[in-house]
Amino acid sequence: MGIRRRLRAEVKRVDGVKAAREGRWQAARDDLTLALEALTAEGLDGELHKVLEPLVTACMMAGLLDEAERRALDYRAWAADHGSPEDRATALGKYGEAVAQIGRLVEAAEAFREALVALGEPGDETGRELRWSLLSNLGSALAHAGRFGDAEQVQHRAFEVARELDSAPRAALAASQLSLAANGVGHRERALEWAEVARGWMRSDDDDLVVAEVEGNRALALSRAGHTDEAEEAMRRAWAAARHIPLLAQQAQVTNLEVLSRAGRHEEAVAMADALLAALPPGQPRQRAVALNLRAGIRLQGGRPAEAVADLESALELKQRIADHRGMATGHLNLAHAFLGAGDLPSARHHARRAEELWAPLLRAASDEAGSVGLFDVHATALTQVAQELRLGVEDVTGALEAAERGRSGPLSERIRAARPARAQVPAEPPGSERMQRLARRLGATLLVYAPHFEIEAVSGQAPRLREIHMWVVAPDGGIHHEVQREVTDEGRLDESPPVDLLDAVRQLESQVGDAALMAGWAEVLLGKVARLLPEGPTARLVIVPQRGLWSVPFAALPVGSGEPLISRCSLTLVPSLHALELIAHDDVWRDGEREPGTSGPLVVGGVRDAVVPTPDGRLLPLSDLPLTLETARAVAHVHGGSALAGPAATVPAVLDRMGSADLLHFSCHAVLDARLRLDQLPGCIALTPAGDEHGQLTSTLLASTPTRARIAVLGCCATGQGLVTADGVLGLARTFLMSGVSTVLATLWEVPEEPTHDALVCFHQELALTGDPAEALRRAVLTTRRKWRAPEIWAAFTLVGSPGPRRRAE
Repeated sequence: MGIRRRLRAEVKRVDGVKAAREGRWQAARDDLTLALEALTAEGLDGELHKVLEPLVTACMMAGLLDEAERRALDYRAWAADHGSPEDRATALGKYGEAVAQIGRLVEAAEAFREALVALGEPGDETGRELRWSLLSNLGSALAHAGRFGDAEQVQHRAFEVARELDSAPRAALAASQLSLAANGVGHRERALEWAEVARGWMRSDDDDLVVAEVEGNRALALSRAGHTDEAEEAMRRAWAAARHIPLLAQQAQVTNLEVLSRAGRHEEAVAMADALLAALPPGQPRQRAVALNLRAGIRLQGGRPAEAVADLESALELKQRIADHRGMATGHLNLAHAFLGAGDLPSARHHARRAEELWAPLLRAASDEAGSVGLFDVHATALTQVAQELRLGVEDVTGALEAAERGRSGPLSERIRAARPARAQVPAEPPGSERMQRLARRLGATLLVYAPHFEIEAVSGQAPRLREIHMWVVAPDGGIHHEVQREVTDEGRLDESPPVDLLDAVRQLESQVGDAALMAGWAEVLLGKVARLLPEGPTARLVIVPQRGLWSVPFAALPVGSGEPLISRCSLTLVPSLHALELIAHDDVWRDGEREPGTSGPLVVGGVRDAVVPTPDGRLLPLSDLPLTLETARAVAHVHGGSALAGPAATVPAVLDRMGSADLLHFSCHAVLDARLRLDQLPGCIALTPAGDEHGQLTSTLLASTPTRARIAVLGCCATGQGLVTADGVLGLARTFLMSGVSTVLATLWEVPEEPTHDALVCFHQELALTGDPAEALRRAVLTTRRKWRAPEIWAAFTLVGSPGPRRRAE
């Protein structure tokens, strides 16, 4: 009997593996189960792994997740007793895959990490292939758990391992997961970039698993970016590859639900959701929860709130069952939004409170700056919008302002607070209305706070479509005023029909800042209802707190009153939050124009030679020389009684050596954002003169890790005010300098030609030396530049971020 059982086991194992290769997953599971039973009966423990590994996969692909978990536990136990390090890593990885599909993502991530430790640094190709698989699965689990910075870092490692293996399918899958991670934080452009990279790595002979995942994630990226037809075509290819594999078919249907919903095909989407929910077994709570959320979103849009609430409550119960804390937070947020729409304020308030309680520890657990920004970005807009609407529903205007401030005071405020010791005296929590009033009085400035409200999506909590814009004005005398702008179409100029895509509309504005009618339309939207409250006069100050796409608005050029630009009426400063402004202004580094004790003179950089920037594929791209920047640097240094760091001397080590003690920083050279922004790295770099093995990259990571006592950083470079727009401000070079301790940053919203840049910046420094007031100095410089260079495409690009300057009044 022993020989017959062994022979039967081997035959069934071979049949099962063959069925799996052919995509017949149920048959594979049946044959492999018989093989396992035969081996167990013979006590052949040393042979079990040959069956257990493919059996776990077969159960998962057949949609039998509970059974997959049981078999994975058996495999893990066998490996612990009998296996090699590679066996233990493989078994732990299979267990991670099984529980990830069920939805226990944190547990899955721990299993993948443990597997990577067990594997170590493999020396052969088989080990490196396993390492790629573990990294890819870990990145996916982290992304779904909301750990976006960690997820992207891990997926980049998986992408590099795939390239080392010269494996196009693995590179395609890693790039596809990077697209999914980018979608998780609503960055559509980056998601599309990685989706196209993934497709570029695909080959005509790729198996269905690769095609289904790459095309499915690409469909998601295209759909969220508004490319409906292309998304549906990609989804058709994904479905053709996935339909014969139960698990992939279910995942493809979930993705297709979102694609159909975004395309406005609601009836078809509801029918598909009904069919999917009827077919999904109880052992797949994560997929059921996503499908329920999607159907709820469609029902909300169709005016069926009661049915939507029932779906959302069922989805929340499933997330609670698998302890998916991020899913639970999103579920409570969805219910708060639904009850708010139905007018049930007590229920909305309850679920909003529970969502906030669940999000707080998730934010604290984020392991890096960029990852925490991503997680903050996912929840802050939707959660605080609900909180604002709850306050406004009972006419609590100041309470709504405080809720708006909580939605923008995130990881950046923590970094600004830690950058200078004196700031520790400022409370760590965002300011309430009384602290805001004291801040306006102390600075002698009018504070203008914007809070765009969006059509919140019931699935992801993301908010791409603009509904209305709320505005609060906090006057120096303590008055708080609230207005709301509900018509945001400018008679069809900004968008043919509401709701507006805010980011796309602002980008149109950036490219047409010289269009007087367009600018007048935006001025009416953003300033019309508050124009009477804005300050006016030679020393009048306006501090603007934008949000999301409004960071890219050239406020200086918006016409007010008689049609003159806003900059002619008062000085302008932008801040990411009132909490950030409170922290920056606390130590008052601009007092009386005196140099802060312990600081040296200015650090002025220009005339860089042979600058290069690295490309994503590892090459070095040479940049053109900017001859006028040497003259600019020398003129600026002369104004402040110093000398310029120029030419061969303008290297990264030389700049870092002097940056910590410099009182003023000025850069006239090339600056770039990374070609493909990453959540695990701070974006942007300043290109300096290469020296030896050092290529001259003064990166944001280097800048943020180099504390400085400079009052101001003047970035006379290209588009230094741009970056990844989040609820926590803009991830870019201006933010990096604020994180390093600088109080005020002068940046540009777009590229400005050399000659007017030279004129504007030299004039700014001359005015700064006279007044010691950066906001007023920039206003004068812009007005002077405007007299010579009339086009707003030139003078409207210059913007000030951070402190407006010295206190205008005693507290």
